[in-house]
Amino acid sequence: MKKTLIITLAGLALLVGCTQKTRHFGAEGSGVQASCTYSGADSTHAAWQFTNPDGTPLVPDADSLRVIERGPDGHPMTVCFHIGPNQRWMQFYSNMQLRSDGMIVGGVREGLWTFYYPDGTKQTEYAFVGGKEEGPYRVYRENGVPYYVGQCRDGRRVGTWEVYDPNGKLASTQDYGD
Repeated sequence: MKKTLIITLAGLALLVGCTQKTRHFGAEGSGVQASCTYSGADSTHAAWQFTNPDGTPLVPDADSLRVIERGPDGHPMTVCFHIGPNQRWMQFYSNMQLRSDGMIVGGVREGLWTFYYPDGTKQTEYAFVGGKEEGPYRVYRENGVPYYVGQCRDGRRVGTWEVYDPNGKLASTQDYGD
């Protein structure tokens, strides 16, 4: 009897271990949709898919992806999409709303990086050249009104930076020189 029970339990464990499971993250029809398929109880090495609300791939030119960090409920928080030798890094809130988005080229930040509030409103945007902040730098309030704007060159603030009040009226300026 004991031997039969052990064999039955072992067979059951084998069946459970071979069962594929799929988990979905994100409210249907709004924001990014993420799903993973895995076997057994460990979804660490799951095959992930990320799509836009219309079902198209989130990063269509990605060769592969890696989920770097997951939230307590298993939702992906930080994802690295590999595009040839480059990487597109995206972070998400628990509702799968995009939190940040930017490229890594040659091991450093490159191009426009954008950050968002939990409701999807743009929070900050600035660009990198060779890993250093370069060009316009904009920070917005949660209502979409600019908070402050300025320019960066070679990773430092330059020129006149403007600070706005909550209604979008210029409140002050700060000159950082050349």
